[in-house]
Amino acid sequence: MLETAIREFRRLLGQQHTLTDEASLGPYRWCTIPIQRNIAAVVRPDSVEQVQEIVRIASAHQTHLYTISTGNNWGYGSAQPVRDDNVVLDLSRMNRIVDVNTELAYAIIEPGVTQGQLYRHLNQNRMSLWINPTGAGPNCSILGNTLERGFGIGPNGDHFLAQCGMEVVLASGEILRTGFGHYEGAKAQYLYKWGLGPYLDGLFTQSNFGIVTKIGVWLMAAPESFEACYITCHSEEQLTLLVDGVRHLMSTGVFQGPINLIHRNRALLMLERYPWEQMGDQSPLKESITNTWAAQKKIGVWSGVGAICGSNAQVQAARKTIRNILKGKVDRITFLSDKRLQLLRRYPKAASVLLKMNVPDLLKTLEGSYGMLKGIPSEVALPLAYWRNRRTPLPSSELNPARDRCGLMWFAPVVPMTAKHVSEFRQIIEPIFARYGFEACLTFTAVNQRCFDCTLPLLFDRDNPDEVQKAQACYAELLSSCKREGYLPYRLGVQSMDEEIATEDIFWNVVHRLKVALDPKGILAPGRYSP
Repeated sequence: MLETAIREFRRLLGQQHTLTDEASLGPYRWCTIPIQRNIAAVVRPDSVEQVQEIVRIASAHQTHLYTISTGNNWGYGSAQPVRDDNVVLDLSRMNRIVDVNTELAYAIIEPGVTQGQLYRHLNQNRMSLWINPTGAGPNCSILGNTLERGFGIGPNGDHFLAQCGMEVVLASGEILRTGFGHYEGAKAQYLYKWGLGPYLDGLFTQSNFGIVTKIGVWLMAAPESFEACYITCHSEEQLTLLVDGVRHLMSTGVFQGPINLIHRNRALLMLERYPWEQMGDQSPLKESITNTWAAQKKIGVWSGVGAICGSNAQVQAARKTIRNILKGKVDRITFLSDKRLQLLRRYPKAASVLLKMNVPDLLKTLEGSYGMLKGIPSEVALPLAYWRNRRTPLPSSELNPARDRCGLMWFAPVVPMTAKHVSEFRQIIEPIFARYGFEACLTFTAVNQRCFDCTLPLLFDRDNPDEVQKAQACYAELLSSCKREGYLPYRLGVQSMDEEIATEDIFWNVVHRLKVALDPKGILAPGRYSP
């Protein structure tokens, strides 16, 4: 039946966009997680009508489809399906920016539209609108991250909250338009999320209930004034006060979007590669080396970064409030504007003396993080994935951790925004990382006023079987230990989904019933957060 389906796919799409040979399938098997699924074929439509026909063919021939937007889902599975023998439905050719409304600040986009593409479109057409990129780089899908309920660090940081209106191809081949989208001529289709009646958009995030082919995305109008706020703490003990201060600043709306609290290890790993020779091939990295690097680069034990923007008066007031709230809690607060960044570039040596910071090294990360806060996609965070990669020099551009056989698995639990919970959470995860010989690279992202998402990269040598085995065991223990203590991840990698949905739980039972109702033949992405 699969062979018949592939023949029909080929008649629909042509040979060029129906891939079955090993050379063509190879890039779809690239992955930073140590798994490799058998991929039956890849189909690459360029329209919603072709997606509908692909679904009808798959249904007629009981062929499983696994949908990707661009496949650059690094650390969570890349383009790999949850289970073997799926046909990968690659939507990257569907990369149209359907519309941008500059007056009401939203865009309508297809799955293949990347962060870099939308940014360039806005910039080239002189539209004073900002996107909110993630650290995954310019070549990653906006729609794909939205459907995983991901986030960036600038304004409109929660991507699902900034999504309004979906077009979905169901397993029947029908098209569902959510919100007001199913009413002909609806004026607020991309302006009011909830529509009329039950709210359905959430059903198509982290699920396999349908294939999302279009979404509305709220953008941000470029403000009159913008500054990035950088915070430095030189001791671990200050984290308690910093967490309390951040919660206060978030609850009063001083920061526009999430704040990142970054541990020294996380900051250093974006700037360096693992010193295998110096470490005598042992791991994890010695504290003495970490301390030396941090001293050389003048990186604090904890750093924070967030955005303040609005009118000139609002930004001035925000600066004052931040200084007042964090006074005595942190060692340094630095506000960076376009003008100050230009001065740092022009006079790095003088600025290093004045600020008591290593400005040339600082600029490597500052320019990327500052730009991302203003909606400019960057590869500044991607070198992290290459930390233990022995075989590949860091490419000068177009970083691709999956292609370059980097070892990376993300573990991303949600932690209540209190010093007590942050401390308890660290007491769980840090001994586990140390026991298996890996560095705990913590970032706490204040995704709302009440909780952090802690994005933890598990970084390993993909070419070392012993280290791969340790990484898999470490990830499994992190997941089980944190679940037992109530710190649940906000998303999973494909290697963990089957086990999770097998849990005896009324929640997953209801998910199963919904799956049966919407996809009775089970053709769409088996195992993806649902049977």
